[in-house]
Amino acid sequence: MKLIALFMIALLLTTGCARGPSDGELRITRDVVYGMGYVADDTRATPVPQPLLMDIIAPPETLPPPYPAAIMVHGGGFERGARTDPQQTQLAMHLAEHGYVCFLIAYRLLRDNPPAPPSYADPLIRSAHAAVVDTKTALRHVYANADKYAVDRHRIALIGASAGAIAALGAGLSAPNQLQADGPDYPVPPENFPEAEARAAAIVNLWGTADFFPELWSEDAPPIMTVHGGRDFTAGLSLLPAENIDDMCRKHDIPHRYYPLPEAGHGAWDELIDGMTLRTRVLEFLNEYL
Repeated sequence: MKLIALFMIALLLTTGCARGPSDGELRITRDVVYGMGYVADDTRATPVPQPLLMDIIAPPETLPPPYPAAIMVHGGGFERGARTDPQQTQLAMHLAEHGYVCFLIAYRLLRDNPPAPPSYADPLIRSAHAAVVDTKTALRHVYANADKYAVDRHRIALIGASAGAIAALGAGLSAPNQLQADGPDYPVPPENFPEAEARAAAIVNLWGTADFFPELWSEDAPPIMTVHGGRDFTAGLSLLPAENIDDMCRKHDIPHRYYPLPEAGHGAWDELIDGMTLRTRVLEFLNEYL
């Protein structure tokens, strides 16, 4: 399966009105369970379902619902990283100030020993597969609980950085019935809303890659924003991963906002993009397509 090769690289819609910032206080809720994921550790040989957690940063109550939403997937090479990543949190707070509900998810990492289909032999590859599955679980959770969170289920974006961008691209490009389970021996837990026909309305790809799952690309893909550094050799060769995404978007007539940063390396959070901050560009893109 071509999707496996993607994870080798990992080693390393309706239109809404843009909202202005609010002076009210953001609403933050921590440790919310969004699904279940199979994990194993040194004390158990057979993986068992464990809760998957997320933090929610919501707009001030002065901004009326329904809100667009952003599911945010941190980086860390599928070995490390956390939903509390400071750069991601700053971006989430900026979006929430402008009317977005942001869901910052934790997902299973290498240390969790997540299972995967038999063809995924390498432990890190299995972890990458689990990250995609968990991101799709979060998407279905938000979709199924849209009323609870006061969000518009048709305006849910995925935002990923580095390894998180790979997970976001895999989750956002695949059909609702793809990449739901850890493998044939691990059915989707009912808590993960397996019947929800959830699709992402947009994807923000921050220095990730989609080079090795061409089978997921189609005319049904959502709009994509890509930011990538020319001195980034973590997720591929310089700008090549981003150029390949741009080519696939052109081939399938998918709207794509591509921002190459020739002098930037991996993790270009502080770079200016045509004179604007990254968070401003992300907000601009989401406002355009959500």
